[in-house]
Amino acid sequence: MHDRNSRFGLRNADIRIASALALAMAASATGAQTSTTPTSLAPIDVEGGRIKSADAPVEGYVAERSATATKTDIPLIESPQSITVIGRDQIEDRGADTLAEAVEYAPGVNTANSVNNDVIDSNGIQIRGFSAADATYRDGTRLFAGLPYDAPIEAYGVERLEVLRGPASVLYGQGQPGGIINLVTKQPTDTPLREIGLEMGTFHHKQLKADVSDRLDSEGKWRYRLTGLVQESGTPIDYIDDDRLYIAPALSWTPSARTELTLLARYQKTESDYYWTGFPLAGTKRPNPTNGRRIPEDRYIGQPGLGGYDSEVYEIGYLFEHLINDRLTFEQNVRYRQIDYDVVDVFRNYFTGNPFNADLTTLERDIRVRYDEADTLTADQRLIADVEFGGIDHSLLVGLDYKSLDYDGRSSGFLRLGNQAPVPDLDLYNPDYTQSFAIPDAPNQSGTEASQYGLYVQDHMKFADKWALTVGARQDWVDEQSLGADKNDQDELTWRAGLVYLADNGLAPYVSYSESFVPQYGVNEVTGESLDPISGEQYEAGLRYRPDGWNASFELAAFEITRENETVALPGSPNVQSQIGETRSRGAEASAQIDLARGLKAIASYTYNEVEVIEAGGSQTTNGNRVPDRPDHLAKLWVDYSFQQPALDGLGLGAGLRYTSSSFADAANEARYPSATLVDAAIRYRFDDVTLQLSGRNVFDEVKLYCNGSQATSFCNYGVPRSVVGSLSYRWD
Repeated sequence: MHDRNSRFGLRNADIRIASALALAMAASATGAQTSTTPTSLAPIDVEGGRIKSADAPVEGYVAERSATATKTDIPLIESPQSITVIGRDQIEDRGADTLAEAVEYAPGVNTANSVNNDVIDSNGIQIRGFSAADATYRDGTRLFAGLPYDAPIEAYGVERLEVLRGPASVLYGQGQPGGIINLVTKQPTDTPLREIGLEMGTFHHKQLKADVSDRLDSEGKWRYRLTGLVQESGTPIDYIDDDRLYIAPALSWTPSARTELTLLARYQKTESDYYWTGFPLAGTKRPNPTNGRRIPEDRYIGQPGLGGYDSEVYEIGYLFEHLINDRLTFEQNVRYRQIDYDVVDVFRNYFTGNPFNADLTTLERDIRVRYDEADTLTADQRLIADVEFGGIDHSLLVGLDYKSLDYDGRSSGFLRLGNQAPVPDLDLYNPDYTQSFAIPDAPNQSGTEASQYGLYVQDHMKFADKWALTVGARQDWVDEQSLGADKNDQDELTWRAGLVYLADNGLAPYVSYSESFVPQYGVNEVTGESLDPISGEQYEAGLRYRPDGWNASFELAAFEITRENETVALPGSPNVQSQIGETRSRGAEASAQIDLARGLKAIASYTYNEVEVIEAGGSQTTNGNRVPDRPDHLAKLWVDYSFQQPALDGLGLGAGLRYTSSSFADAANEARYPSATLVDAAIRYRFDDVTLQLSGRNVFDEVKLYCNGSQATSFCNYGVPRSVVGSLSYRWD
């Protein structure tokens, strides 16, 4: 597993294979059936039954339906919680290539602004002040499983993204109270889709991609889709690549109007680096007094060619739906996932005091290696009954889901913790990357076997033509066994309720309550009993507006989230752990999605969010302080216009603004991160089946500096610089 070139090399054979695959996909599609109708998914349409449209492509920027909030197909205006749907039109108009870029204009969502690269790009995402690192789902089933590392999300393989804000444990099991991101996979279409594209941009970015779908028979009972991508790219940091290979086939079988089975598979290979920086104040925020210089923004503190992060992901699963009768439906989502990854980190020494020399020009470094593999299985099966009794329409949901994890790993640990100096120091101004050192062994074994069962029920009721009431509850059982530790069994009951009033004028005020939980393993040293799960609860009130005659949606929401049972040090006894920690997030959001017939589309949002430490334990000196890196204010606007005049037919322009207010950089609330105002833009020209597009992020190159700590212990990271990508795509029937 140690040979980067033999096991994970993307630059030779894999690129030739992927390029040939993309060309073959495009070439084979030319002989398939043709159609002049728009590309669409094949819905199940049964008289008296349900019409499946919650996972269909979004036309423009305004979605009408979703299944993420209730696991049933309902209009968004009836959702008991805040939810934002991002379709492919918006993703492509903005030129978003990653998960963080795709969701960065959503209300209540904060994405990292520094170049501190993270392989799992959801690690840099916050929803309502809480991390979304373990809150990503694919087709309603949990994607990540709490591993030390994982693989990035390939946005090209996603049809739509749905950001559900607030606790979601009633339907999805364990998770943070901020919310979840559900990715709806591209699925076979009922009409021909043939696309091939090429991208080139800053940081030596090159990408070739293709997407092909059509019927396999004249009746459309069999349909296929094949999506593929190969990427060679650098990053804002020297010597760090972002190379990827992605292949995702899908096959749908619809033997009758009542039954549909879609098989989904995915293979993804990634070569990158897990980059930990942390420069001193001298040389970043101000010139170094020794030499009068600043550290370059692209300075790499690792070791070129040593390895970085390499991973392979294999997935296979299916989506099944069967209408038992006109009122009863059975659905099942199943996915098996295997990931193998090698990590070789050379990074700043964090563990033995000041890592800088006296003149702050030289950095002590450490090294760590990991070789891990994990298998996960997720299965969610549910019955949905659409019935009417007592003058009330019920959409009754009963479900059982299962998740399992089998993880094995080896690591070297952090060698500096053992007073070893395995890596030579690095001059930050004149780095010598020719210094040799050995990759350490990985003698430390780790392993985890875990499973979770969840039984849930929900009733979505509509009555008096004006009211929509949703109530639900769930019981979870979690079993976990880590290598060398006692077995841990936990269970938790969560519930939620929400009420929406549907006025004739398009207004829909609502109120809701929801809960979440995260298992904890270990013993409460005060009570001597097993730790209780971390619990979360949210109170939310809001107003939605869907004006008649407009393809637009407007939302207001106010919320308060409390997360309790956090394990912290007992006041006055810093070595004794107790479950008294508590964090509170409260705020308000305003958002709009507009899609006018005359070529104008827009999304806008403003978020105010206070995230406060209520009980920190220990000395309690941070009680009442703000949680670091949680800005109070977020404001976002993206406007896209397609010219309607004949002389400018095919020309489109887009421009966006993202404002993030300053935030505290440390738990003591003594240092601050700066505010940032970033501007994005895009221009495109479509003629016949060809689209040319130029997309830019942070086009004015506003590179901020993010620092915390003192001179000796500071962590200073540069913000994300300007990036520009040009693309050429060809789509035909």
